[in-house]
Amino acid sequence: MRKLVLCLLSVWLATPGSPGVPQGTTGELPKPLIAGIDHIPLAVRDLSQAAAQFRSLGFVLKEGRAHENGILNRHAKFPDGSELELITAPNARDALTAEYRTFLSRGNGPAYLGFFAPDQDRLVAELAKSGQRCERDGGMIGFPAGDALHHIFFAHRSASPTDRPEHFLHPNTAEALIGVWLATDDLSPERGLLRSLGIPVERRMACTPECAMAEVAQLPEGEIVLLPGRRQVVPGRRIAGATVRVRSVAAARTALERGGWKTRVRRSRQGSSIFLPPEVCFGLWLELRQVN
Repeated sequence: MRKLVLCLLSVWLATPGSPGVPQGTTGELPKPLIAGIDHIPLAVRDLSQAAAQFRSLGFVLKEGRAHENGILNRHAKFPDGSELELITAPNARDALTAEYRTFLSRGNGPAYLGFFAPDQDRLVAELAKSGQRCERDGGMIGFPAGDALHHIFFAHRSASPTDRPEHFLHPNTAEALIGVWLATDDLSPERGLLRSLGIPVERRMACTPECAMAEVAQLPEGEIVLLPGRRQVVPGRRIAGATVRVRSVAAARTALERGGWKTRVRRSRQGSSIFLPPEVCFGLWLELRQVN
């Protein structure tokens, strides 16, 4: 309840005419409600095994901080603030770790999807206008347990004071998390969310890795691809894949082959890509794309 109250309070503070909100315009264009992907927490049963495998895929991993609830994690961080997070919860100590334990009982995979929301107060106001309840906890905004959108949250790509240049020097030249693939037979909650935030969805060719017409929501710094339920990796799980931009697909291929992985480069209108299957990436299709 406290989180919901905080969310509603943010709506009041962000409304024109409320105390602390200046009248008139500043001449600046408003920031997009969703600019791109913030991060994807990839839940894994064996963190050490997953970390070793992701290093063999050409990622540098940053050690995670100690969590009071026992969560353990590693970060594949990118210069723009986006990241892939390998995460596990050895025991159920609170609501979040209990969710992770339930999730992991069915196998590895992406548990949640975080979007980058530059103006969180304005985002909360727009969600309230469309009648969507949200919970605010520190720098993150999410939806209550049981909500069809509970797997989605919004964050602000906060830089850590412990980030070092070497954390971004991935041998595969990864530099940004720029896409996510959602797959289920009923994506009406996601479509409704995108519509309420003014994000258009269009049909165009998308390779995931099979190339076919699909609905795609284009963000300023990424894309959301909507796929049918048959493309789910694990039945009932909506997050099927992600796209990471690399500076050089040739360098990515070299790093992968050095790690012992056979690769094939696919070319499309979006660029040159290497697709890594879910059995390699712990329940997640992963595309490494050099953008045209």
